[in-house]
Amino acid sequence: MSGAVLTTRDSSGPPIDMTGVLPERLAEGGREALAGLMLLRGRERHRLDTLFTLEDGGPTGALVLRPGGAVLDGVGTGMTAGDIRVEGDCGACAGSGMRGGALTVEGNCGAFAAAEMAGGSLRVAGDAGNFLGAPLAGGTRGMSGGSVVVAGDAGDRVGERMRRGLIAVHGRVGSLCGARMIAGTIVVGAGCGPDAGQAMRRGSILLSRAPEAIPSGFSDGGMNDWLFLELMRKELIDGGAWPSGFPTAGTRARRLIGDRSAGGIGEMLILSEA
Repeated sequence: MSGAVLTTRDSSGPPIDMTGVLPERLAEGGREALAGLMLLRGRERHRLDTLFTLEDGGPTGALVLRPGGAVLDGVGTGMTAGDIRVEGDCGACAGSGMRGGALTVEGNCGAFAAAEMAGGSLRVAGDAGNFLGAPLAGGTRGMSGGSVVVAGDAGDRVGERMRRGLIAVHGRVGSLCGARMIAGTIVVGAGCGPDAGQAMRRGSILLSRAPEAIPSGFSDGGMNDWLFLELMRKELIDGGAWPSGFPTAGTRARRLIGDRSAGGIGEMLILSEA
């Protein structure tokens, strides 16, 4: 069975909620199952085949989305298997609640990408918005598994309340990166805004330079050798998650430990000072 290519018929109008448009549904019911899906656009529901042209194409079992100028929210929400490739930008909540599979965005994505993600992978060729890997609005559990790689920049609160998994941003991130983080790993290639690691309890944040303002609850553990960096570097390079500005050899890094105000023993490792 081939994949399916969905191209928007009308790029104007309010965002389209893509919840339920998943490779699993294509595998189970074919194109007909996709065509009859009811999608919310603004306040009205529409059949998928009135919003998109639907053709065979792409890798076997995969979905290819061509949004044109339309805003597609919720792409890959709850995905458990298969592949989705977006040939353009995504709106909010791309990959939120993912459990498996692979979502590739060839442009930018909006806020809450990978929110509450538990498995699978998200790759973004451009920038990501605020709350990457954080809880959804009103939620209390951030990302708990899987991997996210953003080639550009990301907004505020990357990895907030994160519990497991990997977030790698090759560019810069905004304020409160890793705030209230419980576990997991965040990699930032080009610096971060203020209050990184605020109230974090465990987990690791790898940085190319010290944050603009180090939270008062962190202590400076100084420069040391960390042998696990060799293994981590190899794994992240293989996964395309090691920023180009990071050192390609050596195991020395400056370690900041905290946040003591939350009883935390998390760490920020600053590699450029090695």
